[in-house]
Amino acid sequence: MLSIGKLNHNKPTIYFVGLSAKPNCDHLSTQTNTGSVIEQIIHHIPDMTSIKTNLVKDPPLDRRGNLRYPNFMEMERGWNDLLYDMTDISPNLIVTLGLQVSFFIRTKMGIQPAKPILPPDFSSQTYLSQSASYLLSVHHPSFVVVYRRSYIENYVNSVVQSILSIVLT
Repeated sequence: MLSIGKLNHNKPTIYFVGLSAKPNCDHLSTQTNTGSVIEQIIHHIPDMTSIKTNLVKDPPLDRRGNLRYPNFMEMERGWNDLLYDMTDISPNLIVTLGLQVSFFIRTKMGIQPAKPILPPDFSSQTYLSQSASYLLSVHHPSFVVVYRRSYIENYVNSVVQSILSIVLT
């Protein structure tokens, strides 16, 4: 049975989960848009342990060797690994990055609504209204970097505020 947030850690553990790995990079590496934004969030929660991973551990590549979105079977295989990791680590909070990974994990865990409504203004109140006690679904950081660059600071602050609201209550 999956135990989330039940283990007594010295510091709360936050588990950031992206969709898939990129070639030649650590999971959610600071070399990527996503990883650099996650690092900003982590910087604001120094009293917590942060673990970064991806649902699909190996980069899904097309026939030409270019990165592509993972298919359902790759996500299913990744789920088994992720479930094992989450059971072993027992994080206090899982932060899912983006709609695809959020929908997949929420469906697997039986959390409703399966497809969260993510706020256009990156409001922590809306993030919190869509959260479960141990799972927070947020916009994918690279979406913010690419399409809403002027909102990066607001996004980081909202995610940090949401994490603190859930973990410290």
